[in-house]
Amino acid sequence: MEQNDKKKKQNKTNQEIIDSYDYLSNAASMQDCTGLIPSEPESAAELESYEDLYHFLPPGANVSNINSDE
Repeated sequence: MEQNDKKKKQNKTNQEIIDSYDYLSNAASMQDCTGLIPSEPESAAELESYEDLYHFLPPGANVSNINSDE
């Protein structure tokens, strides 16, 4: 039975392999917008402008929920 399970894992299509990693959506990679924010934003507006360019916050997160020193 164990050998049969290994065979199933090896016979996955490319799309099945990609879909199995779908939980990593918006993960940073070498082609992603890494280095987008070189230093801590000084205001909520600055943080919001970064979020407008590229959605880096986790799902359900909101810029207004982040503490700022304003």
